[in-house]
Amino acid sequence: MVITTEKVRFYETDMMGIVHHSNQIRWFECGRCAYFDAAGLSLFELMDEGILFPIKNVSCEYINPIHFNDVIDIETKLIKLSRAQTVFSYIIRRHDDGRMLCKGTSQNVFTHRKGNTVARLDDRHYSKLQAAYRKDRILTAEDCDRG
Repeated sequence: MVITTEKVRFYETDMMGIVHHSNQIRWFECGRCAYFDAAGLSLFELMDEGILFPIKNVSCEYINPIHFNDVIDIETKLIKLSRAQTVFSYIIRRHDDGRMLCKGTSQNVFTHRKGNTVARLDDRHYSKLQAAYRKDRILTAEDCDRG
């Protein structure tokens, strides 16, 4: 799991003083990019090699409102992995009290820039994600043992 911390900016709120619902999806992306970085996988390197990683599916359950100036933690975990796709889960919590604010998932597929066909990661890239995925699976099992 990778945790990214953000502070809510005024422009991310709506007229009701609550974070606009589209921002949670943006924060999921921040978490996902931080996860790839932590795994040692360069998204720019993939793009230079002609591999893109579009979102196929994204979902968010809004649990508690987020407000201007809140500090939030974005917990990102890889929950499904193949050479052709990733599925991440996210939990956004208020930093100060750990209260869950929303949770969601996203599915990315890897595609070739030319032709937009499915791409499969080579061993060099896949092994980095595989190591991070194994680590997340171990952490999840430990959480279940404690719970």
